[in-house]
Amino acid sequence: METLILSANQKAFKTPNNTKSLYEMCTQQHNIYRKVRSALSYLMWAELLWLIFNWISPWKLWSDANTLIVCTLPWLILFFLIRYFKRKWEEEGNASIGCLYTSTWMTIPFIIVVQLFYLWISPPFDNSKEIVYEDTHYRVTIVYGFLATNTDFIQIDEVFGPFHREVYQSERYGIDTKKLNSTTAIEAFLKQQKQ
Repeated sequence: METLILSANQKAFKTPNNTKSLYEMCTQQHNIYRKVRSALSYLMWAELLWLIFNWISPWKLWSDANTLIVCTLPWLILFFLIRYFKRKWEEEGNASIGCLYTSTWMTIPFIIVVQLFYLWISPPFDNSKEIVYEDTHYRVTIVYGFLATNTDFIQIDEVFGPFHREVYQSERYGIDTKKLNSTTAIEAFLKQQKQ
């Protein structure tokens, strides 16, 4: 009888410890989730601000950053929209909010298709652009027509570190791109076009 009582006492003493350890584990997981959620929120706002800057400013960043934003930003916005609609639906029980919550989940295949199409038409899969000259000041690019009947274009960008700014674009017809092989030749060509 004493052994049973002792074992019962041992179980009684173990139960609070198990409960405490489970509570601490849940608290740690919640803190990790909260930190990850905050980091994703900061990343989303940073990408949105970058898109606004890139849209307003004439200077652009080379397409690697834009590709990264296109691949991550829709998922970040979708994540926070799903959380917001779910919380509102649980608080208010409104059927229209429930429909919005369901619709956000249904947009996942659409986002995947759009992103795959974007990656298909962007470097390194896109063969419609050919860089014929590049230095620390300028980049000369030939933009080929999408179809055989479309016109090819020549594009000259001014380069400043990782940023670039388009300074000239026109049809390729009558322009010998082989002569645009130095900074001096490009600047002379741009002056000639402005006259």
